[in-house]
Amino acid sequence: MPQLTNIDSIIAFKQGREKGFNHFFNSLYKPLYFFATRYVKDSAAAEDIITDSFIKLWDKREIFETEQGIKAYLYKTVYNASIRWLQNQQRKIFHISSYTKQNDATEQPFLNNIIKTETINNLHLAIAHLPNQCKKVFTKLFIEGKSVSETAQEMNLTISTIKNQKARGIKLLKPKLLPLSPAGGACPDLSGGSTSS
Repeated sequence: MPQLTNIDSIIAFKQGREKGFNHFFNSLYKPLYFFATRYVKDSAAAEDIITDSFIKLWDKREIFETEQGIKAYLYKTVYNASIRWLQNQQRKIFHISSYTKQNDATEQPFLNNIIKTETINNLHLAIAHLPNQCKKVFTKLFIEGKSVSETAQEMNLTISTIKNQKARGIKLLKPKLLPLSPAGGACPDLSGGSTSS
């Protein structure tokens, strides 16, 4: 079955067709789950929040004209529901109140978490298109947080091979990540951190 274009997806969604809903559910569920768990440290609660948010979106589907509008609505709905969940937990468990205040202080954490979510999602998508061995090396270094020496040992490769694959991956990823970085910012730091030997 051919993939829907962005316009086709919006039209199908507004018309209440299942394939329109599935397009946005499949493409946005994972980043929304990551976003929700930045606030709600409970996977089942995060899944419930996202499911409820999609139901609310579906009920209002006729008002949306763009994919960006749908994403913005979902992020805000998930954020509000997450804060309400934390506030409910606060009433049940007193010590969680400090965590709620920390996350509900300003809009800035909300915006920062959207940017972080989108950046990590873009990084995952970009890594998935790397050559096979390069993809495995990058997954261990940047997703699992392994060092160069740990990665070399686990993959039964030399440290120089791991470093070469890392350099190759950086070269391939930077052109893909730079256009996707928010507000013209830099792409994720792919040079240091826990990846040293």
